[in-house]
Amino acid sequence: MPLLSTRAIIYLGTWNVRTMWDTGRAFQIAAEMRRYNLEELGISETHWTQVGQQRLTSGELLLYPGHEE
Repeated sequence: MPLLSTRAIIYLGTWNVRTMWDTGRAFQIAAEMRRYNLEELGISETHWTQVGQQRLTSGELLLYPGHEE
């Protein structure tokens, strides 16, 4: 007998953005998340070096781990 019987559906995706330095890239990512109805999106190769978070005016929250150059 399973301990949990309720299943939740989570929509997630991944995207290799190559860089986040381009103007409007964060808003483009947010628009694509809404377009595909994604709740979570893992992005790679952002080229951001700091750890932090950014709340967009459209309400999405970007969390990024950063790395050393």
